Amino acid sequence: METLNDLHLSGLPKIFFGAGAVLRLPEIARSYGRHALVLIGGQSLAASGRWQALAAGLAGAGLSYRVFSIRSEPTAALIDGITAELGRTPVDVVAAVGGGSVIDCGKAVSAMLVQEGSVKDYLEGVGTQKPSGAKVPFIAVPTTAGTGSEATTNAVVCDRSAGYKKSLRHGAYLPDVALVDPELTLGTPEPVTLACGLDAVAQLVESFTSTKADAALDAPALKALCFAAESLPPLALGQSDTVALRGKMSYAALVSGIMLSRAGLGAVHGLAGPLGGLCPVPHGLACGRLLFPVMTFVVKKVIDENNGPAIRRFAAIGNALAGSGGGDDLSVCRRFLEVLGRWTRSFRLPPLSQFGMTAEVMAKAVLLADNKNSPARLSPREMKVVLETVR
Repeated sequence: METLNDLHLSGLPKIFFGAGAVLRLPEIARSYGRHALVLIGGQSLAASGRWQALAAGLAGAGLSYRVFSIRSEPTAALIDGITAELGRTPVDVVAAVGGGSVIDCGKAVSAMLVQEGSVKDYLEGVGTQKPSGAKVPFIAVPTTAGTGSEATTNAVVCDRSAGYKKSLRHGAYLPDVALVDPELTLGTPEPVTLACGLDAVAQLVESFTSTKADAALDAPALKALCFAAESLPPLALGQSDTVALRGKMSYAALVSGIMLSRAGLGAVHGLAGPLGGLCPVPHGLACGRLLFPVMTFVVKKVIDENNGPAIRRFAAIGNALAGSGGGDDLSVCRRFLEVLGRWTRSFRLPPLSQFGMTAEVMAKAVLLADNKNSPARLSPREMKVVLETVR
């Protein structure tokens, strides 16, 4: 931790950020060719009228396109089914307009259109094949502010019958273009806003305090945490819904994706991943419920171990979330936990037992869990305590 590497920063998509950015999609898609595949979410995009306007723009740009609606987390069967249905249909560009699941699905489809076999063959920890990195050009258009998938190199694929959520990963799978338009997130239901926002916060906290954290990205991460602290509570509690606030959360989510690709994640995601593979708990909700109890253990451990670099990083987060209120690093670390505790109480997240997290699921999740790049490691016993807390 506290390293400044050679600045061989992972590549970024070409990012267009701000209200109206989505209007660039037709011209950008057309720059890759005449044949497009467009993945969208369920009903919300069409209900808002935005899809109809976007479809008219695609047609007006001279594009021939196929549309698939993605209504669940991407599975190997779904991804393989889309690529099989397309068969020899020419596809010059893939665009995904939706939440993290839609973007992950689009990312995987863009890869598997030019890859032999099933996507399952290439998943980390599942298949035996290495992805080549070849793909159809891919454009990501997020309609939620959470996963940051528009700036990551992996696509998460779920198979609950086999009990896993695993990644299809390659540096080349980074989207070629990301159109981050906060207007697309206006009107997002409060529970979705909350779950997505807490996922972004968890990713920022864990990547900023990762054992692979790089000081080169500290400034955007702390600014993103400040923005999340300003915007998530009023948005999630239904107190306001403005483009300005949505823009701050969209920025936080985007940076969280950049950060996790650079520095990795920690014990929150190390537990949330197995849980999501074993029962249908929404990923953002799992991260939101786990964040406070996991960080309570982690912060106590780094303090007990006198881990100075980690303490300073948690203190920096405390100042970002709560404002610079003075005090030494230890008191600001505690203020960080106070913010998380206050959020946990005010947001009233449901217990994970509502999503099928039983004692059996908890036991399996602990066995599969990973501390990833956390600055302090939770033991299996401590993970069990965390899960009992959120049950």
